[in-house]
Amino acid sequence: MERSFVIIKPDGTVRRRVSALVLKALIDRGYRLVAFREMKVPESLAKLHYAVHAEKPFFPWLVDFLSSAPVLAMIFEAEGVIQGVRDALGATFVQKATPDSLRGKYGIWAGINIAHASDAPETAVSEIDLWTTKGGLQESSEAHEKALKYIQQHIFGDADYTSNLRDVVKNAIEHRDVSNDVLQTLQDLFSRDAEGISKQETDMLAKAVFDFIKEEVEKVE
Repeated sequence: MERSFVIIKPDGTVRRRVSALVLKALIDRGYRLVAFREMKVPESLAKLHYAVHAEKPFFPWLVDFLSSAPVLAMIFEAEGVIQGVRDALGATFVQKATPDSLRGKYGIWAGINIAHASDAPETAVSEIDLWTTKGGLQESSEAHEKALKYIQQHIFGDADYTSNLRDVVKNAIEHRDVSNDVLQTLQDLFSRDAEGISKQETDMLAKAVFDFIKEEVEKVE
């Protein structure tokens, strides 16, 4: 039976209803969870997870982003689950994802894209090993039921600030606006649907997204 390691990243988990919708969409495809944990990612684990990008200029941002606020870490199991999850998520860059894909619906901009998923069986094995040995992720017969309870707890309501967040990021980059007003707007938007997540964590996520904007602005200057 094939397995895939999946993270719903801070931009999803802070937006509680969005994370529940993404999780439900994957479960509805018939994939079963054998491990499920909401957790704050230590910087050391984030560095190991993104070690393949360690020499890239965007590596520090990836680490800051992943460790800024809680994530949902999980292992799905099913035939064809690796490609199936990737098909459901859509293209890595939000702008290239189709509107009906999960990243197309809920991703914010470029690599601020709601989720990570294993891209091959070998990657899945190494990621599962890393997150079970270094991240405290444990297989459990209760994992699937825990995920369903998470969905039931957070899926109700109609709050979805994806379009607002996209507009803020897109407009800030286009107008080269790295003012404190942009940061404060991001802080406000990320705090609106963050039940059970501290303001410090939502502010850290807002700062990570703001840093992404600044890096994009610097590229075109």
